[in-house]
Amino acid sequence: LFAALGVAPDKVRAVRQVHSRTVIEVDGSESADGPFVEADGMVSDRPDLLLTVTVADCLPIFLAEPHTGAFALVHSGWKGTGIVVEAVRSMTRAFGCRPADIAVTIGPGIGPCCYAVPEDRYRLFRADFGHRAVQRGLDGSFRLDLRAANAALLEREGVGHVSIVAACTAC
Repeated sequence: LFAALGVAPDKVRAVRQVHSRTVIEVDGSESADGPFVEADGMVSDRPDLLLTVTVADCLPIFLAEPHTGAFALVHSGWKGTGIVVEAVRSMTRAFGCRPADIAVTIGPGIGPCCYAVPEDRYRLFRADFGHRAVQRGLDGSFRLDLRAANAALLEREGVGHVSIVAACTAC
């Protein structure tokens, strides 16, 4: 895939995703061949590197700050919701980014239309991320809205620009 895209394999960076809130800084010194660090997000300011995550129903979240050239990519599922805050704070610490200057795109993932969960997870999510992060289905089911939870967290962090891809991967 990377060869077809014209990306040199030694410029690709990945982590061993474990549904965490762990974000690492990538500076080019790490091996592109592994072993991979357990984490679910990466931040860098190296435009020659390609950060990658693998997602299915979890959200890929892309962050970029044009003044410093810093950027990040995180994998955010229900267990790792909050990792986007860690990425913003890591960009601020490592590269001097201001949250108001960071642009974020929340990519496609499972939507609340399809993400039914047990009531205890619904209540936990509502308590942690607010009423916008949960919904009740017409059938009374309990549903999570991962996009809304992450958008609320970014708003609390003072992030200036958030775009959301509404496509549901389960639909």
